Amino acid sequence: MIFSQADFDLLRLLRWGRHILPESVDGLFPERDIQNLVALGLMKLHKRSGSYVLTAKGNQLLNATLSTVAPDTPPSYRPGETLRRIRLSKLAVTAYRAHIQVFTTGLEDLSDSSTLFLPAIARGKGHNPWGNTRIAALAHLGGQLCAMHYVCPGIGRISLADELAAFNNHAARFPGLRRAFILAGDTYGALMSELAEDDPEPARKLITYGAAFRALTLPVHLLSCDDIGAIQLQIMSVPDYRTRLTRAALRTHYRPPPEDVTAWDAVYGGGPFVLAVDMDLHRLDAAIRAATAQNCPQVAMAALKGQGEALLGRYRGMVRFYALTDAAVAEALGRSAALHMPARTQFLTAKGDVVDAPPIQTAGKAGGSSVQ
Repeated sequence: MIFSQADFDLLRLLRWGRHILPESVDGLFPERDIQNLVALGLMKLHKRSGSYVLTAKGNQLLNATLSTVAPDTPPSYRPGETLRRIRLSKLAVTAYRAHIQVFTTGLEDLSDSSTLFLPAIARGKGHNPWGNTRIAALAHLGGQLCAMHYVCPGIGRISLADELAAFNNHAARFPGLRRAFILAGDTYGALMSELAEDDPEPARKLITYGAAFRALTLPVHLLSCDDIGAIQLQIMSVPDYRTRLTRAALRTHYRPPPEDVTAWDAVYGGGPFVLAVDMDLHRLDAAIRAATAQNCPQVAMAALKGQGEALLGRYRGMVRFYALTDAAVAEALGRSAALHMPARTQFLTAKGDVVDAPPIQTAGKAGGSSVQ
């Protein structure tokens, strides 16, 4: 057996994320290939969390084969840490599907666009510049550097001052990039519900994500960790994506927005048009306010079909929703918006060598049914 690129991508996702639920990679990696890696003793199912993890043998293979790899630190099986890692892996898999380079090992890798860095791989090794912040990832998308947080019910409170200080400290090495936040979660609707919650103690240093969202002046994008979110990230990775996609969607109906209303992307049918595909809620709220101030009864709002329900729930009665076509998205991207699928071709090392696997033994003799 010769390892494929897909085999190594799965092993690397496990190295970077530590814990990955089977449903996170369902349809991305064939079940037969996953079970082959389990039978080889390179990965296993951790019974208590229901997640896949690398084995010592899997870590040894990556150490011996890859020239650049995340630090080899053992996974934690404490329930809280395991859950955080599972959430982190959902974000990493979503970015991976969006053709974003997730196998980075340092902030310097963010000099290139369409890259993502997971601070968790640097924690626990000497000085920790991230402290106790909730930043799950930093991503360079187009001309933005984004601090990514995973938000869900029960996520707890944050110190917004500490989060901004850590983000600004690390962003200082990228002075040409605009700064923004991305709040990721299972669905857009769940994220909006969480942000809508009132904070009963807003004066405390530790505040809810809803209070933090309302206090932030930076752009705040929502991201669902699923296929729709992966398409959103692809679009946000394109410089000037708002103008490109707006023109691709409206074509001959495009009219430039008023110069004094920066929250609108165009005038369509005599009224305001806003591209909502990046789910920048502060900007969308500003667009609605500007429309109200100018006595416009509704705003034409365009986004991905899977984003419509959440947007209409937030702006019901204030917008006319239009689903972006595949053709418009492809025109803006310069290619199809098809999500990344791992290559089944032979994996090649930096020297161009293939990597052979030993013959697969029966389950139980080489870790085939290994669980904890």
